[in-house]
Amino acid sequence: MRDVTTALYAEGEKGSDDTSNVLFTADYKVRYSETGADAKVKPGVVFNYLQDAAGDHAGLLGVSATDLMETGLGWVLYQYSLRIDRYPAWNEEVHVRTWRQTHRRLYELREFELLDGSGRTIGGAKSSWILIHLGSRRPLRLDRHLPPLACGRDIAWTFRSPEVPERIDHETVFPVKRHDLDLNRHVNNAVFVQWALDTIPGERTNGLSPREIDVLFTAEALEGERVTSQICRVTDCDDQEVYLHRIVNTATGRELSRLRSFWQ
Repeated sequence: MRDVTTALYAEGEKGSDDTSNVLFTADYKVRYSETGADAKVKPGVVFNYLQDAAGDHAGLLGVSATDLMETGLGWVLYQYSLRIDRYPAWNEEVHVRTWRQTHRRLYELREFELLDGSGRTIGGAKSSWILIHLGSRRPLRLDRHLPPLACGRDIAWTFRSPEVPERIDHETVFPVKRHDLDLNRHVNNAVFVQWALDTIPGERTNGLSPREIDVLFTAEALEGERVTSQICRVTDCDDQEVYLHRIVNTATGRELSRLRSFWQ
């Protein structure tokens, strides 16, 4: 996914004790395999860009997924809020700038800016993460289990939790396969997004792209399970579509994730 020209760097004032302006940037180039029928980057790929940039920055700070696994800890994603003003096309450069901050000693917040090759903003995102014990799966306080970490710009808690759909207009069942899993051996967050968007009938969104995606993750999906992706259409306009999504464990009915997508 990352182009060979990728550059990773931290922006800050060397030799200064003030780490409040530490930023991290990762550079990408949209590959053919990352584009859809419109020759634009797929939404799920954008989530992977964000995840990769966050992971690389965490690695520089010594708290990457592999770093934490050595002590039996891990990161799990709780909420995501993505806005895309323009989807970059095949061969375009994309720059992901990110920074972190803690919230109430429990949530690791991370904000992102997406820029094109000319430095123009084409989107942005926020995410919140929880530190867990990999054995018990229980959440842990950040200040008790992590060293002091460099913070960037202030991040406001502005997440919108998607509502539970009032009805089910359409649903699709997906098997959880091995390639859906990440290092924590559960389904990766970008897969949930792809399941949700793929459940919308194609004729409803022809010529449209998801401009906003809000995600709430509530439980894990594991290899061998089956999940049911449900959608509810909540608008009736020619130039835009809004959907509420819910993904549940097919066997138990347990909710795994809720999403809201706005298309234009």
